[in-house]
Order: sequence, then structure tokens, then C-alpha cells
Amino acid sequence: MEWILFILVFIFGYVTCRTFYFVKALRTSAGMVRCAQLISLAILAKSMEHYIFAQTKKAIALRESGESEHNIGVSQFTFDDEIRKYKERSIKNIIDYHPDLFKTILDFDDWKSGMEFLERHHDLAQSFFSEK
Repeated sequence: MEWILFILVFIFGYVTCRTFYFVKALRTSAGMVRCAQLISLAILAKSMEHYIFAQTKKAIALRESGESEHNIGVSQFTFDDEIRKYKERSIKNIIDYHPDLFKTILDFDDWKSGMEFLERHHDLAQSFFSEK
């Protein structure tokens, strides 16, 4: 009878150890996914800064070259449409690439909520881009 108790305690300990290992691995995986989300959003935000800077330089160059205000307005309208589509596709791709298991930890579903998530974790994102 004593051996059965030893075996049951061993099995209980083994199952408990494996359960805690699984929970710890799941928490680590979720943390890595959140970090990847944050880095992706930070890279997208940086790319938007550069894209808008390029458009501003283009508008200045168009004005200096003597283009009409109509052509500059059309260029700006086209640029705004490209930006809107880029934002939608970027967020959609980030969401679509998540496995179903990790879709529950997504804190954003569009560009605005993604930038709010990035703002809440600004220090962590900034530390990724720092050269230290």
C-alpha cells in the first residue's frame, strides 16, 4: 500500500511540474508576442514619419517648380489615400499573422488603437531603437 502512495505522489509531482512549466512557457510566449507587436508598431510609426517627410519635401519641390495648386492638391489627395490604405493593410497583416491562440492578447484592431498601445509602451519601444 505504501508503494502505491509513493507512485501517486510521484505522478502528482510530475504532473504539477509539467503544468507549471507549461504555464511559464505560455507566459513567456505571450510576452514575446507582445514585444513583437510593439516593435512592429514602432517600425510602422517610424516608416510613417519618413513617408510623411518625403511627401512634404515633394510638395515643396512641386511648389518651387511652379506646379499649379490643383496638381499639388491632387498629389496630396493621392498621398492621403495611399497612407490610409497603408495603415489599414499594415494593421490587418499584423493581426492576420497572429495564431488563433494569441489573438486574444491583441490590444488593438486598427491604426488608432495600435498607436495608443504604442504610446502606452513608449519607453519599451524607445529602448529598442536606442543604440546603447
